[in-house]
Amino acid sequence: MSPRSPHSAAFRAARTRRPALAGTALATVGVLLTAGCAQGGPGKDADSADLIGQPAGTVKKDALKGVRMTFVSYGGGMQDGQEGAFVKPFAKDSGADVLTDGPTDPAKIKAQVNSKNVLWDVVDTTPWDAAANCETLYQKLDYKIINTGQLPRQTPESPCMVPSLIYGYGLYYNADKYGDNPPTTWEDFFDTEKFPGKRAVDGRPTPTPGIFEAALLADGVGPSKLYPLDTKRALRKWDDIKSDLTYWKTGAQQTQIAQSGQADMIMAWSGRIYEANANGANFRPVWNNSFTLYDVFAVPKGSKNTKAAMGLINYALGEEQQTRQSEYTSYAPVNVNSKPTLSPQAQKLDPTQEKVLNQSITPDFTYWGQNRDKLSTAWTDWLNR
Repeated sequence: MSPRSPHSAAFRAARTRRPALAGTALATVGVLLTAGCAQGGPGKDADSADLIGQPAGTVKKDALKGVRMTFVSYGGGMQDGQEGAFVKPFAKDSGADVLTDGPTDPAKIKAQVNSKNVLWDVVDTTPWDAAANCETLYQKLDYKIINTGQLPRQTPESPCMVPSLIYGYGLYYNADKYGDNPPTTWEDFFDTEKFPGKRAVDGRPTPTPGIFEAALLADGVGPSKLYPLDTKRALRKWDDIKSDLTYWKTGAQQTQIAQSGQADMIMAWSGRIYEANANGANFRPVWNNSFTLYDVFAVPKGSKNTKAAMGLINYALGEEQQTRQSEYTSYAPVNVNSKPTLSPQAQKLDPTQEKVLNQSITPDFTYWGQNRDKLSTAWTDWLNR
């Protein structure tokens, strides 16, 4: 697959409305929020007739009474915002019990599916995870229930996922350290003589798309020439600064590293920097060749509450729900009609600003999905060297 144009024209076009794949529907849930491992079911699944054809953001009153289900996301301020934006309102409107769990972990999903003991019903995950495991770990979505008419026209597409939010991923630096001479490029991130200090990057076995791309950009590869990824070249570039790196494995650790001053530059998700700055950090973005990414909703194969899960997804895609999610988390909405009112701090970190889109890159999610195992192995082997 040839990658889509890496800069803003394609993404701006994407913010126009997508034709609905089908009517929508929704389910609701009386909320039961638990710490620890939440378990969906037992209980009945929803009646499809109560869910089909409902507009995004709506659900019939008490349509899911007696249903117990589980929503899973990445924890921290992001998941708190999602709970306030759509999980609790969905529970109130639908009458079901919604438990929450996290963080999202593909290994746990695989274990649940393989053991035929699926405890999670709706998962906020990555498009490359959902695309790579469509119909093996995740089931096809029901577009008679999920209304996609208000989604951007060009978003990650798969029968097993719909986008849940938009976020930026890139280079953020400590403005207190670098002052009037801050880094402005990926080349600067790799220049530890001109810009001394620790860098924090993704230390997970399956990294966020951007880890190889950033190194290649710093090594002189143009945005339109990134794919297929030359992982050996990228890892040679990472070798240059390996002694200056520290690693995060969760979004919460990104926030903690920025707040604590453990690193002076960090490759991070925009919402996690928003959280850090809200708690006293002073990190600023470098938008030049930053990455525009999506999270997606998916339903694990074997969920005991499939119809209710589709209903919750449909509800979460509503204009009001997406507006609230953005205001609570700073992540951008996927409903093209949502117009969140953002704080000045959140506005500075909004990845959908025109000035950001003019210089950002959308990774090739299909490539990442098709090559996930190979890319994960390359990164893990390098981490362990």
